[in-house]
Amino acid sequence: MAEQQDHEALNAWIAAHLAVTIEGQAHLAQLIGSDAPGRWEASLSSGMLTLDQTDLEFALLGSYSEEDNSWLWSWANPGLDPNTIAIQRALPLKGFGEEFGLWEFSEDSFDISGVVDFGMTAGSSLTSVAAPQIGGGAIFSGSYPGGRFYVIVTDQRLARFGPSAVSAPKYFTRAVSYGLGHHRELVETYAAIHQLQMVETEDVVRLGFPDKSHLDVSFDEHERMIKIHANLHTTRPGS
Repeated sequence: MAEQQDHEALNAWIAAHLAVTIEGQAHLAQLIGSDAPGRWEASLSSGMLTLDQTDLEFALLGSYSEEDNSWLWSWANPGLDPNTIAIQRALPLKGFGEEFGLWEFSEDSFDISGVVDFGMTAGSSLTSVAAPQIGGGAIFSGSYPGGRFYVIVTDQRLARFGPSAVSAPKYFTRAVSYGLGHHRELVETYAAIHQLQMVETEDVVRLGFPDKSHLDVSFDEHERMIKIHANLHTTRPGS
């Protein structure tokens, strides 16, 4: 396991991805019909995760050990076959950390102490940053004796929900309520992941949505979100 280093950069990424994470979990709940599935089953060889009655494509990201509070990436787990579909889907992430200065992605295992937990465990926080990098739309975690495993739901049916100027404000405000800061980065990250049009001034970020609606998100001098104004595009009958 790697010597302990701080997780400051990773925690900033977690905060910036929080609105996208909250949105993704809402979309997953819509897809499977529940925000707390009562049954799950995962196959590494087929890369399929079953939540209740819904089969979903997934990538196995890693696992958490309660014994030493450590994270272990799936591709570095000696007890797993790295050639299985579920692990192969996660392999592009090995180079992600080096490119963006997140040392955690370059270590096989590390102490997860200090990784921010926004209520879904620190492992989920880490998974939330990784998910969009390989096209994941949501995350899922399951327990086993002595720890938890974490997966990225890569099923393309999640993409059909898409971003919405109607729902985005509630994801922004809920993300801000966790008190992790990085408000402007949170909005910019949401726009980048969804490939939205974005126009920025000193105190406003305007997001343009596919349906021609837009949001104006205002910030104070400390980059804190203070107001969201929505201009929703409506289609008139017959137009």
